[in-house]
Amino acid sequence: MTVSRDELLKAIENIYGKKGMSEKDSEDLCDFILSFFGYEDYIIDNVLTAAERDVFYNLEEYGIVTTFREEINIVHGKSWRINQWYLDKAKIGKLAREDKKEVEEKNIYDSIFKNM
Repeated sequence: MTVSRDELLKAIENIYGKKGMSEKDSEDLCDFILSFFGYEDYIIDNVLTAAERDVFYNLEEYGIVTTFREEINIVHGKSWRINQWYLDKAKIGKLAREDKKEVEEKNIYDSIFKNM
């Protein structure tokens, strides 16, 4: 299963669009993510700058990406940690299929002040 640009864009719009992100910014974020992964479903954390990593941590909160850590023993018993980011294809698919209905938040104070 691969993730298409359209599917990832729809998932991003369903998450961040509800929070006020513009369509252009959603497209830019989608292209930003895909620029790292290309045809793969994972990347090594070392390629990310601190700012890019912050974006990936935010994406992780919504389930678009997940992390995986692997420890490898090298010479003289030392450990080498490899951190990787994976696209969560199943979660992206689920988010892309969600209905983009805006849920209006009720402000309980409106009704109180109307009665005053």
